[in-house]
Amino acid sequence: MATIILITGTPGIGKTTLAKNLSQRSGYKIVEPNRLVRKERLYTRFDKARKSYVVDEGKLRRRLEALSRSSERIVLPTHLVGRFLPKASVKTALVLRLDPVVLYKRLRARRWTKRKAWENTEAEILDVCLQESRLLLGSRKVYEIDTTRKSALAVYREALRVLSRGRTGRSGIVNWLARYDPLELERTL
Repeated sequence: MATIILITGTPGIGKTTLAKNLSQRSGYKIVEPNRLVRKERLYTRFDKARKSYVVDEGKLRRRLEALSRSSERIVLPTHLVGRFLPKASVKTALVLRLDPVVLYKRLRARRWTKRKAWENTEAEILDVCLQESRLLLGSRKVYEIDTTRKSALAVYREALRVLSRGRTGRSGIVNWLARYDPLELERTL
């Protein structure tokens, strides 16, 4: 059975960068659900308003279950955390976090619409990926990394320490709601 490391967090936070570092430096195979969805048509339709595919969770679950039967070490970078993940194969969920102001500016610099950038910033403020990871896998398999003001190498090294020592169960360290009022932040961004 495969060992899967889930790297999650809102879009634009550094999941793919960390996955590439784990692949190149530590021998993990990258499986990107977003690419699988597009390449293998694991979607129901294209949402024009959000400019993204609506995932067929049943098809994606079956595909990931097939991959989990291999003996590979897999890193799975995705903001999608749901019932489609083969829970038994997921060793650890690394939840990447980023200051919401930095995230919003990053997404807008990528030419995301204000609406889509805010929607994802709001998800970061409200801990959506963290809470979904905890609900799916339990707190003991979840490790939160605040990437704000950290280089990609520093994030990789922290992730590697977590994976090599089996350190998990560290979540709830980031609390953007204590720092930002979402309504006020939305008006100022």
